[in-house]
Amino acid sequence: MKVYKFLDELASSSPTPGGGSASALLCSIGASLICMVCSLTIRKKGYEQSEAELKKILEEAEILRKKAEELIDEDAKAFNDVMEAYKTPKENPLRSNIIQEALRTANSTPLQVAEIGIRVLELSRVVAFKGNVKSISDVGVAVLAANGGVRGSLLNVRVNLQAMKDDMPKGELLTKLRNMEELTKILFDEVNGIILFKLRN
Repeated sequence: MKVYKFLDELASSSPTPGGGSASALLCSIGASLICMVCSLTIRKKGYEQSEAELKKILEEAEILRKKAEELIDEDAKAFNDVMEAYKTPKENPLRSNIIQEALRTANSTPLQVAEIGIRVLELSRVVAFKGNVKSISDVGVAVLAANGGVRGSLLNVRVNLQAMKDDMPKGELLTKLRNMEELTKILFDEVNGIILFKLRN
């Protein structure tokens, strides 16, 4: 889907695409900007020592970008599946199980998006240090986008958790969410600090 078409649909009264798909797009944007900065650094005079590492980062960021793009549609599908589960007739004895299974499945996509966003933040840390200094603001936007994508995705998981009845998976997921949120904050603050340092020098 073209970005402008996606934005038109995002602004419509339809519940999908929604915040989950937007979070995936943010992570894809972050990865795309990392690709760009790597491309603007490779074969650039003065950055020869970083070239091999940045080539590897470019390859990985390209994979992350494409995967995040795929998850834009997957998130919308997962949401629609949950809505369909809620339409199960109330007299159906399996209704609760069907809904709970749909919710568990729906958590998979935003968690994947969050993992991609965290990896983009990790790559951004290296690119902020070793990438073309003239593109440092682009690294900054990549970090902001990835951070937003991770936060948005984890927020969606929390919403799903409120409707889940099984305490065991909920407890495990909450622990995982807190760990991911903490790691995201650490990475964001660290990379942002590098960027601000570069801008002052």
